[in-house]
Amino acid sequence: RAMGGGQTDGALAELRAAHDGANWVCLKNLHLVVGWLPVLEKEFDQLQPHADFRLWLTTEPHDQFPNLLLTQSLKVTFEAPPGLKKNLLKTYSLWTPEFLGSHSEYFAQLLFVLAWFHAVMQERRNYIPQGWTKFHEFSLADLRCAADILGAQLARQPLPDWPTLHGLFSTAIYGGRIDNDADARILATYITNFFSPPILGVDVKAPTAPPLPPAKRTAVLHRSVTVPT
Repeated sequence: RAMGGGQTDGALAELRAAHDGANWVCLKNLHLVVGWLPVLEKEFDQLQPHADFRLWLTTEPHDQFPNLLLTQSLKVTFEAPPGLKKNLLKTYSLWTPEFLGSHSEYFAQLLFVLAWFHAVMQERRNYIPQGWTKFHEFSLADLRCAADILGAQLARQPLPDWPTLHGLFSTAIYGGRIDNDADARILATYITNFFSPPILGVDVKAPTAPPLPPAKRTAVLHRSVTVPT
């Protein structure tokens, strides 16, 4: 169950219904409901769960996440792999050939640009304060949302609406993680340079832009990522 507005009562009901059997319950995005987590702790402490019952919780880092809940849990962390190439390969391990082939080759090439952009945004966090002024939690959720927006735009028209795309990326998705003007300017610069007709070879030719691979073929993409530079 994805947590958020109005989901807390349903989550407690699922927990009560499943705890006495060998069932699993997964509550996602708990960083959105940190004020409710003491209620979850109290509820779980009052239950006598089955030995094979498992409660899975997912969250992004949050300063107000209860320490007691953390200490009572077995923790698994998911971090971006170091280096641009490893980051790109990780992204393409999540995108199936069916997904890459679900639209035009132009869409698949846009996904390649998005994967590269996402890797750069995460890699710059290793160079604070030169890369970013602070750590920004760019996550797979941002990557998925951006890919969905690209797919929705190209389902309606042959080319993206660049100003709309720039606005969504810089304010609602990646930009939603940023709270200072300096980093916002850096992000806007990357967005306008990565997601533009020149870099994709549309209408104008960018002499410095590398040719994009025929991105509907996963094996070709993997070779493009791993070729030494």
